[in-house]
Amino acid sequence: MQVLCKPTDSTADIYCPVCEKGYNLFWERTSRSRRAELMPIIQQALRDQHEGPEGSTHSELAFNVPTWAGQPEFSAAALLGGAY
Repeated sequence: MQVLCKPTDSTADIYCPVCEKGYNLFWERTSRSRRAELMPIIQQALRDQHEGPEGSTHSELAFNVPTWAGQPEFSAAALLGGAY
């Protein structure tokens, strides 16, 4: 299952546990319980972005969890979740 994480400066669905940057989440069709199971995985992905070279952090662009090689706006999560 794929989730699109889109940065936001307003109320967010999830916040990075390191820097508290907010993200709105756009999901492929899934149940509420499955979403709850995936929240720790998304938080870990946000945490991992702080461990990049030379203290790199989050991009200002949307990204997918799990990582997807294509453009984020064309991911299943973006299309099915109505992100764009």
